Amino acid sequence: MRARQGVRGAVAFTLAQHGAFFASAWLVSTCLGAGPFGAWSQALALASVAAALAPLRLEYAAQLEARARRAALLFAAARQLAVLGGLGAFALAPGLLALGAPPWLAAGALALAPLALVQIKATEHARSGRIASAAAARALPALLMLPLQLLACLLERGQLAAWSVPAAAWLAWALANRTPAPPHGGGLRLLARQLRARWRFVRAEWTGLALNTVANHGQVLVVGAVAGDAAAGAIALGLRAAMLPTSLVGLAWADDLRARVLASAAQGCARAVVQAALARMALLSLPVHAALMAATPLAVPALFPAQGQELVYVVAFLLPLGAVRLVASPVAFLAAWRGWLGWSLLLQGLLCAVALVAAVAGVWWGGVVGVAALYAALASLVYAAYIVLALRAVRPGA
Repeated sequence: MRARQGVRGAVAFTLAQHGAFFASAWLVSTCLGAGPFGAWSQALALASVAAALAPLRLEYAAQLEARARRAALLFAAARQLAVLGGLGAFALAPGLLALGAPPWLAAGALALAPLALVQIKATEHARSGRIASAAAARALPALLMLPLQLLACLLERGQLAAWSVPAAAWLAWALANRTPAPPHGGGLRLLARQLRARWRFVRAEWTGLALNTVANHGQVLVVGAVAGDAAAGAIALGLRAAMLPTSLVGLAWADDLRARVLASAAQGCARAVVQAALARMALLSLPVHAALMAATPLAVPALFPAQGQELVYVVAFLLPLGAVRLVASPVAFLAAWRGWLGWSLLLQGLLCAVALVAAVAGVWWGGVVGVAALYAALASLVYAAYIVLALRAVRPGA
């Protein structure tokens, strides 16, 4: 019962997070235009990529670690890496602006440290079984971004939209860190020791995460570089809208499923747990995405008139991919859990290649709509392979 309540609470906080994102998207695109909206989308994408990669996956290693003390040391090392990455971003940001780089580039870089620290705090909550608290921490930056976006619209200052990303991230970290983690001695020695001990895991998982993060967010940056800020905003909004069901429940289900697989593996019933989870996710995914497909032609133009009919086609092409991804996403960790790091890395590399190829070839073929169609067709095959690999990972004697 507590697990169900935790998942429900996580879904509620995640719904609030994505509701805040779509409210910000509507405000910025309607009040400030497609250009500032695209700049904000790219700053957010850059910050998400950098914050996910900075801890080198040590926080994920801590979540999977059975011993509490070792997990605490891994979390401490992950926080050190986030701080070091943030210091590097602070050193680079003035130079980027002086060299004439777009302001959203510096804004995204300055959000690296606080966003990474908030994500580490969320992972600590998830390890302790506090799934709703983990989702609440992840939701904070988006929730705090909304009033900042409203202020930018009231002042009619489009350039403030991108700078709301680091401002919200720092405010979120200040709130999430009200109960700081206990200090662990060792400094850089602790960091070096944890990296040496977990290097094989870090090397494979960080590389996989880099590929996966580039697939999710790098596509927005590539489309922006090839076709401009407005196109980047359209593909970012389309991806968010089509992947909303996965975003709402996928991460919470993954956190819950990790805990249940770890608990059931000793009794030899992990396969039954995973099969039941896949069935539940499929039964939810198909009707939800079918309903969204039916609502898209009416809802999208009404909510985002500034994006035009193009966004309707983008969302419609991406929704079938969302249906497959909702089933595959929560079980993607099973390959790494089983120790099949090579297979996990291969599939993540395929996802990254598909996203980048679709971003370039799709723009040439049919603009943003071409990107969505090509990406959906190719990525669906990769996510289907994730499901097959997950079932093999929990097969008896694997």
